[in-house]
Amino acid sequence: MSFNTDISSKLESSRNTLRKIARNDNTEFSKQSILNDMEKFVKMVNTMDETVLVPSRLMNLPQEGDDDPFSLFAMLNDLKTELLWAGDVEEHGDRARRVSDLSDTESDASSAAGDSGIDGEDERESAARAAAACRRHLRGLRHSLRHLTAAAAHLTRSYQEEVGAPV
Repeated sequence: MSFNTDISSKLESSRNTLRKIARNDNTEFSKQSILNDMEKFVKMVNTMDETVLVPSRLMNLPQEGDDDPFSLFAMLNDLKTELLWAGDVEEHGDRARRVSDLSDTESDASSAAGDSGIDGEDERESAARAAAACRRHLRGLRHSLRHLTAAAAHLTRSYQEEVGAPV
């Protein structure tokens, strides 16, 4: 019975942390934490939403390269929602569904075989390789979140300049 209580309390704690990020409550993360970068991204997109009162006016902003400001606005909001609420894979079209189905199938096959999928590799080597891959992906995610946060800040400033709002 206490095992179920422990799991429930840990899940509730995780949900509360994500709710704090979504509501912009103060959180206690290291400045180097991926959660800190996630929080900054969510806050900047929320600020962008609060600033861009008429999203259709983004269509009047000059395009920089291939970046359509209105599409960028929608994409940033979609990413924030997906980051916080992990939307259903089916929302992302057939391609995402196929990739997801493929990786689930491969994962199930590897688990059923009881190995990492590489002959002669022991569990320690497999775990070390998985940890290295996780670190590499976290670095990439942090870089992407920082870039997206900067894009939201730039879009917010551009909108404010366009409508003559104080910057």
